[in-house]
Amino acid sequence: MEIDRVAKICHVSAYVAYEHCEPVYKKTFKFEINPGTHNSIIWDKIIKILKKNGIKVELKS
Repeated sequence: MEIDRVAKICHVSAYVAYEHCEPVYKKTFKFEINPGTHNSIIWDKIIKILKKNGIKVELKS
């Protein structure tokens, strides 16, 4: 079986919760990124977009 192209997929799981409480709203989403893009650049871009929209961001791991 031939592969026409190589796709790089980013899967993100997120939830909303009040501080020190169980999650009350969960979502999982995925998006395709350029296969040549380094992984750290993707996280930097996601963080930059969130911060630009007034969201405090802390990358946990």
